[in-house]
Amino acid sequence: MKRILNAVIAAALGAGIAGQAAAADLTVRIEGVEAATGTFHVAIFDADGWDGNDAVAGKLTAAEEGAELTFSDLEPGAYGIRIYQDVDNNGELNLGMWGIPSEPYGFSRDASARMGPPRFKSVRFDLPEAGTVQTITLQ
Repeated sequence: MKRILNAVIAAALGAGIAGQAAAADLTVRIEGVEAATGTFHVAIFDADGWDGNDAVAGKLTAAEEGAELTFSDLEPGAYGIRIYQDVDNNGELNLGMWGIPSEPYGFSRDASARMGPPRFKSVRFDLPEAGTVQTITLQ
């Protein structure tokens, strides 16, 4: 799960897409927030970047129920999303016994994590040129 942290931080520090032919907007809604404390770390991946933690975009925002972030100018295609809530704002995803996250996290399509992050096929969604909204419920 520490891989999630590295990917989200790298994305939040300015990963982007170069040479786009078309642009689409992706809105990410976050639900299931138990405590409105800390920061959401959100990273967007394409299929090639998912396993290598090479995000195409990332953002940080204050944690609150129903938070929304919009990623503009993404190339239409297949993507997956990783989110975690840094409740204590220490800049990392806290892990408990056996490497299980002790802070809330989630994936697109509300894919569940078993023995590490889900595979791309479980989180994959299509971003059309018209844009889309993905709602993720934290685990």
